[in-house]
Amino acid sequence: MHDLQDIINFKLHPIDNSNLYVKRCRDELQKNSILFLNNFLAEKTLVNLQREAQILYNKAFYCSQNHNILLTVKNTQLDDNHPCNIEVASDKGCVPHDLIPENSSLRTIYNSSLFKNFIKSLLSVEKIYPYADTLSSINYNYYKKGQQLGWHFDNASFAISLMIQSPASGGNFQYVVNARNVEKNILNVQ
Repeated sequence: MHDLQDIINFKLHPIDNSNLYVKRCRDELQKNSILFLNNFLAEKTLVNLQREAQILYNKAFYCSQNHNILLTVKNTQLDDNHPCNIEVASDKGCVPHDLIPENSSLRTIYNSSLFKNFIKSLLSVEKIYPYADTLSSINYNYYKKGQQLGWHFDNASFAISLMIQSPASGGNFQYVVNARNVEKNILNVQ
């Protein structure tokens, strides 16, 4: 295990003691439905995670699948060409949680009470729970040329992605603000 103070760039991201920083992040998240925290990791941590990802690369499981944006079966009450019924492709490599070393900085972040408190503050919730799928809670994703993660809505209330290496080209992350209202179970897609 590592000390979180050595993992996160607290100079840029004072998640430990700055109510102003947390408020600014929460406001941005509420406004944009997404929050980008550039240079969130300390430089040494980033280098170590890149090295760890390279070491684990050959253990990645690759799969391809077609799915709709909800990751559910086709809704027969909607037209075939409704956005909720259109199939998209996803293909990637994945190293699951159980193959990530016990001393990985990813595990330290995931298990950190301080980080969890930061996330709870951002989301304005009292509790968050570990992901029930113990293989997917922490993972490395790998995309070879031409591979993609198709458009979808995450199954969880929120997701955290740490990009540890930018693509040589392509790799555009796309999202739509207010595409769904979870409380009212309404999709704003056309």
